[in-house]
Amino acid sequence: MPRTLPLFECLPCGACCYQRTGTILVSEADIDRWRDAGRHDILEQIEPGHFGFQAFKMSAAGCCVFHGTPEHAHACAIYEDRADVCRDFVAGLGQCQEFRRDRGVK
Repeated sequence: MPRTLPLFECLPCGACCYQRTGTILVSEADIDRWRDAGRHDILEQIEPGHFGFQAFKMSAAGCCVFHGTPEHAHACAIYEDRADVCRDFVAGLGQCQEFRRDRGVK
């Protein structure tokens, strides 16, 4: 029988967006994509991160500066233009469950 992932909803959660400063990394490809698209608003929210990479800045609340929209507290404000690390993140896998546990999200 194939293994199925537990059902995890992202909009009521947002745990993956709450990280330590410098850990939500952005790639050079992300930076090039945003530069080519004229998304200077995104580029202005990047700072030096871990391992010599660039990372999203974090808000005073301890989450990515792009976390939350007027419609949804845990939606991504740049969802269509989000970083590759965010695109590659899979809801329900181990890292997701770890972040949820750390934030006390059931």
